[in-house]
Amino acid sequence: MSSELPALIFVPGIRVKPPPDEQLARLRDCLRHSLTEISTDRPERLAKQLQLVAWSYPFYGLHGDISVDLPGIESLLANAGDPADDYADAHGFGRRLTAAMYAIGDRFPILSSFFATQRMETRMQEINRYFRNIQGEGQLARDMVKQALHDAWQSGRRVLLMGHSFGSVIAYDALWEISHTDAPQQRGKVDLFMTMGSPLTLRYIRRRLKGVGQRDRLRYPVNIMRWLNLAAVGEVTALDRRMADCFRGMLELNLVQDIHDDLEVLNRFRGPDGLNVHKCYGYLASQKVAQAVSEFAAADG
Repeated sequence: MSSELPALIFVPGIRVKPPPDEQLARLRDCLRHSLTEISTDRPERLAKQLQLVAWSYPFYGLHGDISVDLPGIESLLANAGDPADDYADAHGFGRRLTAAMYAIGDRFPILSSFFATQRMETRMQEINRYFRNIQGEGQLARDMVKQALHDAWQSGRRVLLMGHSFGSVIAYDALWEISHTDAPQQRGKVDLFMTMGSPLTLRYIRRRLKGVGQRDRLRYPVNIMRWLNLAAVGEVTALDRRMADCFRGMLELNLVQDIHDDLEVLNRFRGPDGLNVHKCYGYLASQKVAQAVSEFAAADG
């Protein structure tokens, strides 16, 4: 077993985020809690390896207020509530309806304007701003991911790259650039790419990814050893689609050893509006994320 703990690099999703030190502290709290719950060795040391790619502030120019999330985080850490109730809530009619709306909008974009909420429209504007990269804001986010990876590779550590929500898109694009456009001396391997609540399964997103116009090996990143995709029960962003199907070409070209999907994560985060199965804190507090992190850390380097 490797004597050095791996690098755990976390790329958050879209929306304004709290100051990096505050967000990272709470993310580590959630991961430490879940690692302790599964009785893994050295949960404190392992949680401290988590580092944050804080691309939000350069993108938005402001910080969010973490206080709105603190009660939900405290509930996670206290194991408050009944998991059975959360599971039933996650399967509720409202979530199924929202997922159906997302699926229709993804397949028939022209129809999305008829039922898109203000929040959905705002998210689409932010997503399109990233892809258009008019003022280099998308490239800056990718460069921040790449810097974190380069630092880990230079230190000789194994890398678990976590992408939550749209952060998985930024991470994927960064890996493609490292594979195909960056200098050879800047390249390395990601031992495990973990996506959580990822929109990489959406057609709208996949049609705009780096490499989409290329063929064969040039179409995909070639530096992912294994890919674990996690989606919570009731998750609408991922639409219950499997990454192994959406990126089958990577498997057929032997660019990745395996792509494993688990769409049954129980995300128990409850915010001001009730259960939020997409929240990053709930993912890191889940036992399935903890199990994956623990097994990765315990594997031979």
